[in-house]
Amino acid sequence: MTLLHFANCIGVAAAPYLLMYRFCGLSDYSAFWKCVRAVTAYGLTQLCKMILLASLFPIGHIKEDETIHTKLVRESVRCVVDSLDFLGLYVLLTKFIGKGEREMKVLASAVGWGMADLLSTRLVPVWVGARGVEFDWKFFQSCLDSNINFILLLTTVALLWLWSRHDLNKPVMPFIIAALGVILFRPLLFHYVMLYGGMDLWTVLAAKFILSSVLGLVTLQMYMAMTDSLG
Repeated sequence: MTLLHFANCIGVAAAPYLLMYRFCGLSDYSAFWKCVRAVTAYGLTQLCKMILLASLFPIGHIKEDETIHTKLVRESVRCVVDSLDFLGLYVLLTKFIGKGEREMKVLASAVGWGMADLLSTRLVPVWVGARGVEFDWKFFQSCLDSNINFILLLTTVALLWLWSRHDLNKPVMPFIIAALGVILFRPLLFHYVMLYGGMDLWTVLAAKFILSSVLGLVTLQMYMAMTDSLG
């Protein structure tokens, strides 16, 4: 029974990546090595982030009795450090992923980066916890959260691709900057909403899904308009 629970969680978490790779043309375009490059770029980016965070917040300098204001400042700085993900994805799209169809570049970057994040942040907790004696919804919720994050990742990659275009309409740029800002500080926002707003995890997941879907749909419209203009 525990192995069945573990298999269900892994299936829910990994299904979007496998389905996108199989049915969105990545396998037909032999994009496997593009995905591997995305995995490599993810690893290098996370290494840079860990070094920077270790320099900014040494373990001995973090106090347990911090004030709310101090914690907010520290978490905000961590969100700013997470902007290195944007830089890593931007370099991946423009320099590292190689030439090819623009759709394939966006999809390969998102699938490779997202799969690397799934394996590095979700697999071990699910492997350790979901195989326990008692069923716990939090592991299934974690996998659903991973799917929502994948929607945001696709949105982020598309936004960064639009940013990289020199022929982008200038009135669109403020939305791109605002959307990236929302994506960047979204974890901090929902953390404090859940902590002080009395919302349970299911409600937070629903709110995350709605926000991610709205940003994704608007970005999709912008992306399709740009690709149609390019022919």
